[in-house]
Amino acid sequence: MLNTFFAFANNVQVSNVRLTGQNTTDDFTMVEFDITWENSWRYANGPSNWDAAWIFIKYRVGAGGLWQHAWLNNTGHTVCGNATISNGFLSPQLPFNSNTNPSLGAFLYRSTSGSGIFSCQNVQLRWNYGSNTVSDDAQVDIKVFAIEMVYIPQGNFYVGSGGTELGAFYTYPASSTPYQINTEAAITVGAQAGDLYYNDESGHSGDQSGPIPAAYPKGYAAFYAMKYELSQHAYVDFLNTLTRTQQINRVRADITVTNPPNVFVMANFTSPQGRNGIRCRSLIPAAPGRVEFFCDLNNNGIPNESADGLCVPCNYMNYGDLASYLDWAGLRLMSEFEFEKCGRGPSFPVVNEFAWGSQMIYLELGIQNIGQSTEIPTESIANSAYLNFPVRVGSFARTESNRENAGAGYYGCMELSGNLFELAVSVGISQGRAYTGTHGNGLISTNGDADVANWPLLVLPFGFAYRGGTGAFLETVNRRLSHREFAALLEYFASQQQGGRGVRTAQ
Repeated sequence: MLNTFFAFANNVQVSNVRLTGQNTTDDFTMVEFDITWENSWRYANGPSNWDAAWIFIKYRVGAGGLWQHAWLNNTGHTVCGNATISNGFLSPQLPFNSNTNPSLGAFLYRSTSGSGIFSCQNVQLRWNYGSNTVSDDAQVDIKVFAIEMVYIPQGNFYVGSGGTELGAFYTYPASSTPYQINTEAAITVGAQAGDLYYNDESGHSGDQSGPIPAAYPKGYAAFYAMKYELSQHAYVDFLNTLTRTQQINRVRADITVTNPPNVFVMANFTSPQGRNGIRCRSLIPAAPGRVEFFCDLNNNGIPNESADGLCVPCNYMNYGDLASYLDWAGLRLMSEFEFEKCGRGPSFPVVNEFAWGSQMIYLELGIQNIGQSTEIPTESIANSAYLNFPVRVGSFARTESNRENAGAGYYGCMELSGNLFELAVSVGISQGRAYTGTHGNGLISTNGDADVANWPLLVLPFGFAYRGGTGAFLETVNRRLSHREFAALLEYFASQQQGGRGVRTAQ
């Protein structure tokens, strides 16, 4: 098997990617690499959880081939002595099958308690290339991707804070009583004592109907959630594996021509807007050639420099963009309930709380190290974006900062309140309630759309909610964890105020 190698990771670093140990009898090879990331942890007390890297592999046969998702084995992987690895099957509820239910990736995480920088050298994942119908002597290009995730353990939790948030969940009849979720079974929505209910003061919180079926992810079961909102560098790397037709539908600018008038493709403008620096060249290949995208927040035409905002979250995404990325990455959409659990954990709610578990909010009024991986607010304490939104993912966490000062959710997810609106699957719309939590399979349609069964479709009624608020306004009400003013907005657009993250059911 002749090979050339490519590697990339977003907030983690993957290096020294290579293929080794090819077995032509059983048609597999080992994909070997080193991986490291900062601010890693595993706690035995408190939340009793850990962070992890979701690692998946893309390959193409021949320089002009289509990028495909590599199917991994369920055993035979090798990790360093301080790490644990677990598979992520296409269908977690079913047993592994190398051809019909493969492992789409693997979670790598600490095997013992600890915190700080985590490194693991010579990791080997067994790729069953024969299941991908790749021949023994094929010339293959490889890309290894890694996304920082947080393990959210199984357990009871509450939705709604009992406060004044618009559309917040509560236990009928008292809007001051949060609703406890303690099962993945169906939930009754209605105006009977003990039912889950919510008001619709804004006219955009939902149809107040149910039930919420058993298949809809309640958040009670364990799952992994992205530690950060999807970054611009991660979205660039996604775009650069697509065909031209797929790329056209995943950006706002017109890239059907060879000299696009607006090279900053997400904002559809001639220069960076809303701190989004994703761009193409002023002269691009004629179709069907792929377009090369890169980050260029400082607008000097040099790709992916340290000050180009690689770790700034990706805004100007619509629901279709986020869904396609998550399908491509083997992840899935987050439900409204899962969103609140990521912030609150098992704690009884604080009235009108933000995702860090208090009513206190400290707005960012300036940033330093602009666009770099070390970008931080100028204030010694800031936990929510305002004048420079969106800010770098994880930028509020400082050395020895507590959860409130860092703007962290209970389990360690960052920026759940007030960086960008996050798209979650709504329980206030029939199409959203039909969501079953099926994972993406690593592939998207020829038009660039997610094509997973029972994910909300791009037709009315759109089944997604805007949660977590945005740093676009001084008003902070919409940043509260249980605020559902736009949980059933029935609008489909891309703006500088919205981004998102994905999740994956734990196995």
